[in-house]
Amino acid sequence: MMIGRPKPLALGYVLRRCSLRHYEIGAEQQMLAEAAKLQGHTLGTVHLDDALTDPDGFRLLLEAAEEPHVDAIIVPMLSLLGSPDDPQSKFSQLLARGILVLSADQPVVPPEPPPIDGVPLIQGCVPKRRQVRSRT
Repeated sequence: MMIGRPKPLALGYVLRRCSLRHYEIGAEQQMLAEAAKLQGHTLGTVHLDDALTDPDGFRLLLEAAEEPHVDAIIVPMLSLLGSPDDPQSKFSQLLARGILVLSADQPVVPPEPPPIDGVPLIQGCVPKRRQVRSRT
């Protein structure tokens, strides 16, 4: 068995809604784990933000996400974090700290690095496929 480089770690974040029952949290964690894997990450701790029982879930997530071994956070849907245009939103707080945000409902692609002076920009190339023509 070949042991490769471990996948980057992504922490999960779930906002407990009134409609989310306690037994559904496990299913939501499983969904986050599968989505993280599809996006090249391993799911770590899932932080739960619950206005009644755990209102500090997001604050604890921010602290944990700044650890050097954490590469990203993953949420069930981006709307959970608010608008990136709102400086007070959770999304803006993550972006301000340089934390990569992944979403289970739509992958978030990190922006491409800016070009470096003196280094030519190589554009992606898709090789042309040969069309096989049937001989009739």
